[in-house]
Amino acid sequence: MLDIEEIIHHIQALSPYKTEVSGSSPEWPTTSRVLEQLPIRDLLMMLLGEQGRRKLDNQTKTNKQLFPDYYDLVEATLSHSYFYESKRLLEKFRVFIGEYPPTTELAVKFLGFYKDRKPNTKARYAYMLSAFFNFYNGQRLPIKIKTPKILPQDVPTEDFERLEEALRGKKTHKKTIERDILLVQTGRKTGLRAGELAALKVGDLQLKGDDPSIFVHEGKGLKDRVVPLIPFIRDKLASFTSKMSRNQSLFGLARKTISMKMITWSRKAGVPHIHAHSMRHNAATSLLRAGVDLRVVQEILGHQSLDTTMRYLHVTSKDKKEAMRRLDPQYRKPSGEGSTPWVQPVTYSKEENE
Repeated sequence: MLDIEEIIHHIQALSPYKTEVSGSSPEWPTTSRVLEQLPIRDLLMMLLGEQGRRKLDNQTKTNKQLFPDYYDLVEATLSHSYFYESKRLLEKFRVFIGEYPPTTELAVKFLGFYKDRKPNTKARYAYMLSAFFNFYNGQRLPIKIKTPKILPQDVPTEDFERLEEALRGKKTHKKTIERDILLVQTGRKTGLRAGELAALKVGDLQLKGDDPSIFVHEGKGLKDRVVPLIPFIRDKLASFTSKMSRNQSLFGLARKTISMKMITWSRKAGVPHIHAHSMRHNAATSLLRAGVDLRVVQEILGHQSLDTTMRYLHVTSKDKKEAMRRLDPQYRKPSGEGSTPWVQPVTYSKEENE
């Protein structure tokens, strides 16, 4: 935003004349003289700046003009999944307010229809409405929804093995068995989100050479990243895609379809706690338990914040019990790790203590 002297400078630069002063050379008009002659609306527009002018212009639009303008902005700058969900929510809000101008008070009343939803869902809806109002008039909703800090799900590898075994024994849709098992294995061994798995094309795979990898286009936060592949998955993908074109969808499934299929598969396999995001959780916890550096795991998973990755540092009760046992001076390593105590008892002489 320009200060008043900068505004006057720009006005003088655009002015086609100077003020004639008797007995002296032409001079620029004084600041007070300019302010007196400048129309109030023009002065206001200069003071507001580009962002302020846009918000002022929004006030003159009808809801039929305003909301589509916002949708265009979201579609051009944010992910497709966010655009889709945000538009769906805001269209309901537009119907709710009718021809009335949008207000944060009406938005709070609108959110009341979702009071029975989970805290994370309500918080997400509140964020989407706040983002719209920030675009509209620079305001935020006068509420803050607390969300529980839920630890990521810890699904044992054995449960995934049961799931894969159930897929191998499918009695229907046998032609998709290879694809379905490979989908689960790829998700577990790369940590990709369901939406990222759905968006993969054959051309995103680099399967030749010593560094096989998957190129993830515009993951969450519109960030690209490269995820290395272990030889086992590389070989499986190479066989699966041998007759496919580069532009062909790798799995041929939409994000929602993957989520629904995972629910169906896990129920039939007797492991109903497994869902689409469980594959990502399994990859993260497996990497951390293997001792992989936290920041490396962050890069692989595509987390914007290291705090998000740190949530995967939670351990099972068995891990905690084993960790606390190591505080015992008499603790000995489990069989296979040697019989030497992990912590050797230490004695000090009186001289050493002093």
